Amino acid sequence: MARQLLPAALENQRRGVPVVDSLPAKGFPGYVNGVQRMGTVHDVYGWTNVHAHINMSPDEAYALTDKRSPHALYELMLMSAGATPRPGLHDHSPEFGRALGVVAARFAEHCRAYELSPVVSWSYDPHTVDRESIQGEKRFHAHLVGRTQAERAAVAARSMRAGQLSTVRSRRIVEEASVLGALISADIVDGDALRVLEPVPALSTPTATATAQFLLPQGWESLTSPELPADLTYIHRKLRKMYDEILRVCTTGTAGMWRRPAVREFDPQQIDVPLRAATRAALAHYLRGLRPELLSEPAKRSRATYVYPLADLAYAVTIAEQDGQVFLHLRLNVFSDLGGAGISIMDGVIVKTKKGVGDMRSDETAARAAFQAEFLRMLHRHPMAARALFPRL
Repeated sequence: MARQLLPAALENQRRGVPVVDSLPAKGFPGYVNGVQRMGTVHDVYGWTNVHAHINMSPDEAYALTDKRSPHALYELMLMSAGATPRPGLHDHSPEFGRALGVVAARFAEHCRAYELSPVVSWSYDPHTVDRESIQGEKRFHAHLVGRTQAERAAVAARSMRAGQLSTVRSRRIVEEASVLGALISADIVDGDALRVLEPVPALSTPTATATAQFLLPQGWESLTSPELPADLTYIHRKLRKMYDEILRVCTTGTAGMWRRPAVREFDPQQIDVPLRAATRAALAHYLRGLRPELLSEPAKRSRATYVYPLADLAYAVTIAEQDGQVFLHLRLNVFSDLGGAGISIMDGVIVKTKKGVGDMRSDETAARAAFQAEFLRMLHRHPMAARALFPRL
């Protein structure tokens, strides 16, 4: 892709986003990370350490588990554990979404007791199976991570502009589609239709350049609002319509194993989505800068993130603190394989996590286990426990 995918002004803003490449995370001694698919509930139990399993209906449940390939020392994972794999939060019932919100808010409270900074994230990319995906496990799963003060200090000390990295590295961490996605989201998401989330103007901050950024006005307690799942479903539907309309007008062909739609000649005015003129022009510039001919030549095909796109609509959600407030960030992905846990947002810095750098010591694994066990006890005792543990009541 020799041509710049963004207009010069937007590319300069992308290159100015603060990033860290990479923040190391230790692994469990002897564990080798592999590609697994948890197609059945038996797989969930076989490949994770399940601390709790909450049934919501005959075909819907969630499990609180210990992740086998850690993104941080202090973390927990909430995984959809029904009989049918469901990849997106919107594929679940409102009760599931409300239970996730309560668990995440209580996790943030638990982190404060440990002087940790909470980060909650998940990804949506159900269709990419022929290259590295931002949602490697296709069941919905949310990562609940507590970042230490030492990690925050390391990020502050090592932060640099994305433009200081190589083209490939900067694209993996802040890809052009994420900036374009921030602009598009600002146009298609009606702030008046949202009940909880408050949109942050696109490009108004570095994080609002790399993501579509939304304020949670009541901080972490906003996650417990019964109306938050509806906000997230609304945003997903807007993104789905936008993505499908771009495919209809601007591409030809379908996605499949090592096959993607090719960009054709198109009139950006025919994209039937309400976009500002500047956004529409940036979208047309992006699409016309792609190199679809690379995708049809096996000799040139590469798994590298800068050559072969994901298979369909894909985005990562990250909820984190910044300047004393809590924000939800939605990052659209086209080429980058880094999902919601692979990319953290820490104090406004976009941080790539590198897993498996060394092994956790015995005292660290013990501290991890104690952190998880105490959280489960706290969750059971909390006044909101019923909404997480008995969500149908």
